[in-house]
Amino acid sequence: MMHNYGGIGMVIGHEITHSFDDQGAQYDKVGNVTDWWTKYDYEKFKARPQQVIDQYNSFTVLDSVHVKGALTVGENTADIAGIAIAYDAFKLTEQGKDTLKLDGFTPDQRFFISMARIWRVKTTDQFLRMYVNTNPHSPAKWRVNGPLMNFTPFYTAFDVKEGDKMYKPESERIVVW
Repeated sequence: MMHNYGGIGMVIGHEITHSFDDQGAQYDKVGNVTDWWTKYDYEKFKARPQQVIDQYNSFTVLDSVHVKGALTVGENTADIAGIAIAYDAFKLTEQGKDTLKLDGFTPDQRFFISMARIWRVKTTDQFLRMYVNTNPHSPAKWRVNGPLMNFTPFYTAFDVKEGDKMYKPESERIVVW
């Protein structure tokens, strides 16, 4: 079951989040393009996508090629929120509340491993160079590492500490919702 929450649960959470990403936020509850936000809420909202843009701009894909944060912001925001939504749903289940290890992994660890598995892909460097310039999705590696390095339960599950490759201080972790 946790495989479903970690894998497809993240994708479902991702898609739901598009209603509130940089593009979806422009539409009201019936699908009309309109300015429905209070000024205060919209200012707070706009700051979060900029954090996502800045962080993803720093991710190296190949040698000097980086993720294009502005191009991928909507998808990256949905990935960050999607894993949080899926994890919250998972923790409501019997398996999510359990601590039973299977194959040496806790339920939380298996949840995160299943999320990572859905993005397994093998590509050429040539393809990746073209992909980062044209696709609004980050490369698969960053669809996994980006959201997880921002998600504190991942740190707890795998005992990620300062000095580890995916470590970010808690103050730098992006929380979308």
